Amino acid sequence: MKKTVAILFACLFAVSAFAQNEAVTLWGELKKQGTVSMDFTLKGMDAEGVVITNEEGKAYLQGDCYRIECGDMLICCDGTSMWMYNNTSEELVIDQDEALPFMKATDVKKDQQGNVNATYVADDITFKVKVSNIKNPGARYEAPFFKIDETTLPEDVIVTDLRD
Repeated sequence: MKKTVAILFACLFAVSAFAQNEAVTLWGELKKQGTVSMDFTLKGMDAEGVVITNEEGKAYLQGDCYRIECGDMLICCDGTSMWMYNNTSEELVIDQDEALPFMKATDVKKDQQGNVNATYVADDITFKVKVSNIKNPGARYEAPFFKIDETTLPEDVIVTDLRD
């Protein structure tokens, strides 16, 4: 679960990459649009350069809320609380949103096609993230889209609530 959570956080920060370095303006523009969806690819390598994960996902942003779908993971944040659900291990971790920022982008670049490429390093793992297909879907998401309702999950899901 620990490795999966690290990978999940890297997916999460694919969205947060816009807040770093020269992409601050893009982050501001995305927030002004109100509602944004984007695709991303995530490649994680250990200290020797061995690929330990290669995932594709989709992220949705609306103000301070986000939803990230990546492999068997689903992360939702309503701007206050964050839910991380691993479908394979049937585990749900609920935490406060501000508990996340332990990774920093070391390199963020926007290419000519409008894609954003970022590099993150966390616990000797280097994550390369490419964000593409950034668009405004034209409608706002309803509040439940950014939450995971525990009552809709299978009965044997392990729930860990770390909120105060």
